[in-house]
Parts: sequence; C-alpha cells; structure tokens
Amino acid sequence: MLDYLAIQAKTLVQLKKITFIIHDLLNKENQEGYRIHQYFPYLRKRGFAIQLFTKKANMLEVLKAVRRSDVTLIQRALLSPLKLSLVRRCSKKIVYDFDDAVMFGTTGKSSTRRSRFGKVVRSSDAVFCGNHFLLNEARKYKSDNLYCVPTVVDTDEYQVKVHDNHNPFVAGWIGSSSTLQYLADMKDLFLSDTSGRTAFKIIADKPLEVTGASILFERWQKSTEIASLLSCDMGIMPVRDDIWSRGKCGLKLIQYMASGLPSVTHPVGVAQEMIDDGINGFLRADTDGWVEAIDELSRNPAKRERMGRAARETAEEKYSLRVWGPRVAEILDNL
Repeated sequence: MLDYLAIQAKTLVQLKKITFIIHDLLNKENQEGYRIHQYFPYLRKRGFAIQLFTKKANMLEVLKAVRRSDVTLIQRALLSPLKLSLVRRCSKKIVYDFDDAVMFGTTGKSSTRRSRFGKVVRSSDAVFCGNHFLLNEARKYKSDNLYCVPTVVDTDEYQVKVHDNHNPFVAGWIGSSSTLQYLADMKDLFLSDTSGRTAFKIIADKPLEVTGASILFERWQKSTEIASLLSCDMGIMPVRDDIWSRGKCGLKLIQYMASGLPSVTHPVGVAQEMIDDGINGFLRADTDGWVEAIDELSRNPAKRERMGRAARETAEEKYSLRVWGPRVAEILDNL
C-alpha cells in the first residue's frame, strides 16, 4: 500500500503543465483549432496538464499560468514587445506555432508584423512552421529547433467517398466567408458549364452569388462537415499567387484528400507539395485547365475512384493526426 501511494505521489509531482496562448480567431461555431485542440489527448498521454488563453485574456492571469508551466505555446499570435518580454521572463520554455504568413499580413507588407514576428521567433526555444515557405521565413531569425509541422486532420473520423456515375457531378468547396474572394475570382469557371452536368457546391457560412451559374449552397456546421464533403465528387481550392497564399497550409486540400476526393487547385505554395498532378489531384494554372480537369473527372468515375484512393493515402501518410499527434507531443515533452 505504501509503495502504491509513493508511486501516486511521484506521478502527481511529475505532472507537467503546458499553457497555450492563442490568437482570438475561434468562435462559438468552431471552438477548436486544428493546430491546438487536436493535440490535447496526445499531450495528456505524455502527462501534460493543459491551460488555454486567447491573447485578449487578462495578462496577469496568463503570466501566473505561464510561470507554473513547463512549456508555453504561442499559437499564431504576434504579442506586443512588452507582453512578449513578460511571457519570456516567466516561461521555462516557449514554442511558437504559426500556419499563416503572419509576418506579412493580408496586405503583403507590414514592418510592425515583421518586427514582432522576428522577436517571437528569436525568443522561442522551438518553432513549429506550417509549411516550408514559413520555415524559410523563420530561418531568417533562428537556425535551430525549427520544425515543419503541417496542419493535419484526424483521418479516422473521415469516411471515404464511394465514387459512382450520377448526375449532376458535384465539385465542392469548403471554407469561410473570409475566403469567398478566391471563389469570386473563378466566375468564368462557374459559368463555363452550360450543359447542367456539373454543379458547384459551396459549404460555408455565406453563399456565393454568381448570376447564371449552377451553384448549390450548404451552410457549414461542424456536426455535418464530413457528410457535406461526402456529398461532393471532387474538391476545388482556388488561390491567388501572392505572399499570403504561399503561407497557407492547404487545409481544404487535406480535408478533400481525407474524404477520398480528387481535387483541382492552382500550382501555388503548399499545393505543389501536396498534389502529385494527375495522381491524387490536378494542378492547373488557368480557367481552361480547370474546366478540362473537372470535365475529365465528371466523365470518369473510375478515375475519380483511383485518384481518390491516392488522395486518401497521401492524407494518411503525411497529414494525419495519427502520425503527427505523437510527434508533436514528443517534441514538446523533450524540450
């Protein structure tokens, strides 16, 4: 009995703590971030107790938690120099994790963002970068303990599409209203099919209004997200060739792949790492190329099935929580 109590006491003493300081992008409809909450079970297996604050939280409360923690993980937030200095002073170890071109912002240039980004990278003991473009940005300020950690999904939660021949063929897009602008760029694509064989489905919080186009709208809900994806026959991810897009981590593509859907996207940024052209999806630079790719898939269920299987394999091998959950937890545990 005494030995058991001694083991229990030792376990309690050795319990580690990690504090997350995150950007305030989460909302009541989507309360979990792909680069945050998914890792909690793996961290708990490693013996971590977890606390989470947004950057708008009371700073005194944040610092109290940080002081008691073994690791502070700052996710995406670019703290002011004063707040960063206080967090650094109170932290045993700091990890910075980012999955957007935060050093540029959506405008493409910001001296304030660049300065804050450089300071948080230099202040960190390790940095998790969402893709190789972001990794190269971090290398400007730090040379060691830099990790390319992609955004991932729990592929075990995703059913795989069974492709068959039906009408209409549905090309789907999933996202938020903040990224509808990329779909608006593809107006000519939506108007290209006059036969009615192809329908475009938008899964989002707001519809896309394009007069004369066959566009279906389905309101995004976390509880129906996977079923919504399975109602599509392929995925589309238009992007612009700019700095902000090159910093993106391709969550849409990963969700399509996890669902066994082939996809078409522009050959920009991380898409070029994810898509093996003609194998698990298509990389097409212009509208004519997109029309050709969509038409080819719409006419050939067997090809959709074959490419969908390859896409799913890519998701399981490279963008699966099953692979990255233990890796991320191990890195944080061994800092």
